[in-house]
Amino acid sequence: MNRKSFLKTGALLSSSILISPQLYSIQENSNFDLEEIREFVFAAHKDFDETKRIIETKPLLLNCTNQAKKGDFETAVGGASHMGRKDIADLLVSKGARLDIFNYTFLGYHDFVKKLIEDYPDLLWAPGPHGFTLLHHAKVGEHTEMQEWLTEKGLTETFIKGAFG
Repeated sequence: MNRKSFLKTGALLSSSILISPQLYSIQENSNFDLEEIREFVFAAHKDFDETKRIIETKPLLLNCTNQAKKGDFETAVGGASHMGRKDIADLLVSKGARLDIFNYTFLGYHDFVKKLIEDYPDLLWAPGPHGFTLLHHAKVGEHTEMQEWLTEKGLTETFIKGAFG
């Protein structure tokens, strides 16, 4: 073996020894088990204490999504929103939960929601988690003015049947 080959081989082996444990560690810890995500999202629908316990022990679950049906994705804050659980939604938002138009509607950010719909009118009929509409989220959030505005715009359904098959 010549000197050049020896140095290349040595460098390659040395770098693989240094990098491999890190790659293994990244792969080993990169994904949550689907059952962990499902448990967290389900808890956020109804159980403040359980949601708080889970998010405190596994904070990186915060923005994970559960897929209930093909294409029907839902985060914990999404579940809290369509179930009318402001206490749980507030907890999750305080921890940094990412919000969407359905969450904003539920939480009462009317000017923001109106601007989005004015700029992107088809959002009015977008199905949220499980097919719940913006009107549903305004109702469970008890935002009468927003309910009236959505209805005036033409949204009369609270649920889109068959949105996800």
